[in-house]
Amino acid sequence: MRNVRFVLVLAVLLVAVSIGVASAQDPVTLRVWSGASSPVENEFKEAQFAAFQEANPNIVLDVLISPDYGTQIQAAFAAGDYPEVFTVGQFDFPSYVDSGLLMPAGDRIVDADDIYPSLQSAFSDADGNAYCVPKDFSTLALYYNIDHFEAAGVEAPTADWTWDDMTAAAQAITDAGIVVNDIPVLGLSAAADRNRWMAFFWANGGRLFNDADEIVFDSEEAVASLDFYANFVTSGIGAVPADLGGAGWNGEAFGRGYAGMTVEGNWAIGYLNNDFPDLNWGVAELPTAPSGNKGTLTFTECWAVSSLSAEDPAVADAAWALVNFLTGPEQAAATGDQGFGPMPARASAADSWLTAQGDAGMPFVAGADYAWAPVFPIGYGDFTTAVDEGTVDVMTGAATAADAMAEAGEIAREIQAEG
Repeated sequence: MRNVRFVLVLAVLLVAVSIGVASAQDPVTLRVWSGASSPVENEFKEAQFAAFQEANPNIVLDVLISPDYGTQIQAAFAAGDYPEVFTVGQFDFPSYVDSGLLMPAGDRIVDADDIYPSLQSAFSDADGNAYCVPKDFSTLALYYNIDHFEAAGVEAPTADWTWDDMTAAAQAITDAGIVVNDIPVLGLSAAADRNRWMAFFWANGGRLFNDADEIVFDSEEAVASLDFYANFVTSGIGAVPADLGGAGWNGEAFGRGYAGMTVEGNWAIGYLNNDFPDLNWGVAELPTAPSGNKGTLTFTECWAVSSLSAEDPAVADAAWALVNFLTGPEQAAATGDQGFGPMPARASAADSWLTAQGDAGMPFVAGADYAWAPVFPIGYGDFTTAVDEGTVDVMTGAATAADAMAEAGEIAREIQAEG
């Protein structure tokens, strides 16, 4: 309750001095929709809404926090009657902009320079026009089992680690003959998921387009990244989670001690602490690629204002006042103070989140400076399918990385030519 009271007091001060919604205005009602999350995060959202409502009695909030949010918002879009303020995930953003559902932000975002550029770019169009404000985010990092590293005689990962170091560590852990629950421990739990291996793709200079707008998805550097990741499985020094004691995902395989390392986001911190409190683990940044660069992926969502709101200036002003309150520096710091998982989207709030999470959070925050939101353009659905299928084929040994990426690249070229 301490943090909820903090939010309420902070809200009164912030809204009074910076939002400036006149008390003499006629009441404005805003429908505010968002997906349900953990109970702690849901309660925090409710506290934010209550604080804003108290400080702005002439703005009435009609709030929906729903586990069926995706279905409900799509139905509202189809009916042409959707909420004034709502959350948008990075993968939905391009189609929402293309469909004209979002009101451009223009210069309405408060302290925009404080938001991590990689996050704001995820919610901006090709010309750099921002449409909504990131609320929080996650990145990927390398989880490692300290006990397995010690048993294999391997030093813990550092920020200077390279791809070769990661491979050597996986080999040493596999060769050490460690057994947990009658299951031989392997070096890495590696999900057959483009939203894992493409962190290495980004680090090594992989891109979909080059500066001349040519498709370069199957470049030599890009192919090397999938080769590197898939090799853990095809060489036997790693496995997909299902082949590690029947685990459902990387976090479970790692938590049960069946893998020395895995690549996951900061959402796994709470999971490991809660479900595997005796596990001795650490986190490091993903290793440096042969390009000399680091890379990671970011997963984020934003608070957006509907394009319908632009039809009434009073509604638009109220909607942006709410968005700026929910995503402003003070609320970002309060989000970090809660420590319920996602990181605040503002650099100024990083310390509050790190205080709540401890040392395990540092690699995820560090990744914000070089992260990429792995979102492909509208109309590239067949390409995305080819990438997903190719990923599985390569990791099961049914195809080479070069062949799988060449096929996906050719599909992308066909899509581009038709467009």
